Amino acid sequence: MLLSNLKQFVTDELSINNLEYKLSLRKKQDIRLRADVDGVLSCREWIKAKTNNTFDSTRIMGVVAAAKGAENYLPYTIPKIIAQISESRMMADIIIGLNNGFECPSVIDRFSLLDNVQVIHLYTSEKLANNIPAKIYDNVRCEGEPYYFKNIDCKYSKHRIFVVHQKQGEYAAGKIRILGDIYGSLLLKSIENGWIPPALLVTFDAESQFLVEQKYAFVEPKSNGLMLIVSKLQKQPEIDILGARSRFAVYQKGVVDGSKVLLPNFNEEVPPLQFFLDTVHGRYNGCKSMTGGGIVGKIDALISLIVVISQRYPGTRIEDTHLTILAKYADFTAEIFTNVVSTNRTPSLTEITINQLPRKAWVEQIYRWNSGYQGLKLCYGKHNIKSIVSDEFPWSICTAPIDFLRRLKRRDKVNLSTAIHKFKVLAIAFAASRNIKKRSLENPDILQGSQAKASW
Repeated sequence: MLLSNLKQFVTDELSINNLEYKLSLRKKQDIRLRADVDGVLSCREWIKAKTNNTFDSTRIMGVVAAAKGAENYLPYTIPKIIAQISESRMMADIIIGLNNGFECPSVIDRFSLLDNVQVIHLYTSEKLANNIPAKIYDNVRCEGEPYYFKNIDCKYSKHRIFVVHQKQGEYAAGKIRILGDIYGSLLLKSIENGWIPPALLVTFDAESQFLVEQKYAFVEPKSNGLMLIVSKLQKQPEIDILGARSRFAVYQKGVVDGSKVLLPNFNEEVPPLQFFLDTVHGRYNGCKSMTGGGIVGKIDALISLIVVISQRYPGTRIEDTHLTILAKYADFTAEIFTNVVSTNRTPSLTEITINQLPRKAWVEQIYRWNSGYQGLKLCYGKHNIKSIVSDEFPWSICTAPIDFLRRLKRRDKVNLSTAIHKFKVLAIAFAASRNIKKRSLENPDILQGSQAKASW
């Protein structure tokens, strides 16, 4: 009896201590989230005050981070996005951030041959820490005054491409690091010096194309999805941020205007998990994160979000999800436009990783994102982010199963063979997701401090 009572006492004590720990952790996560949201709101108010809440409605700014491999996509994605902005009867200012010493001179040189396009080269000084934006100059020696945008410069050219050459260094590797330099140094400091920025900003990846997709089935390769997003933002000014749906595709070799590139092949089957994520993205709780390959929004909102994320969390690798979480709690109006997709490269079913232990590349792609999710879950708490992002099955599918099955079918004919194949794909996705979840729980991304690594 005594041993039994002692065992019960110890069990109760452990339960109480565990509950107290969870409540304490939850409180810290809530405080951290509130502090980050306050930082975003403060930055946005500062921008509005500096610009007198006035923005340039004749131009659209685009920002893309580029690293090794981007030379396979930029030769056609940059001209296409400029053309799409032109169709909206606006002018483009595209910033290409070449991360950590990466260069693709032949690609950049071709941009100078585009009609009505001016190419301007900018250079970062050495990055002093992983969360401090480097200064940006208009000369490779980084001498004189830092470079700032001036509105008078817009009058002399139609479209402009700014190529930011980031100096290679200990703290430079990773997408969020080059974005930190662009947003925290170039854009924010330009506003501080009197620049009136474009009203809208678009973030995209090197391989991104904004295309129209009707009823989750037919992607229109020559369509202008970006124009649809811009038009909706102009007609509904209450929307702060509008994201495209993600559309995974296996890319294949092709030639565009004499350049060898990689192009999306929408006819090739994508891996199981990527297929499932495509099907549920933007529709169900836990699947409502913006995708960094296609976000358009008010420039003051997006600058504020990226500045806070890059300076406080230099280890984040899924800044698009991070952005979505902070936007929600800052009460920004953010939506996913389900009729427009931004293309996202995924490895083929047979591709194997070569720079680490040989594993299926499509599994490693999801694993990286899941590790990022685990880092955000530790940072803000599952209770704060589960409606936006989750590694669990979106059971809200059960509230409208017919709708889900229609999207699952896409353009395939309905017969026993295709039905069996689809459910086999889902079974493989479920099994893979469980293994990935286990690995990522053991290796969550470290978002802050000297241990934070933003590259892979």
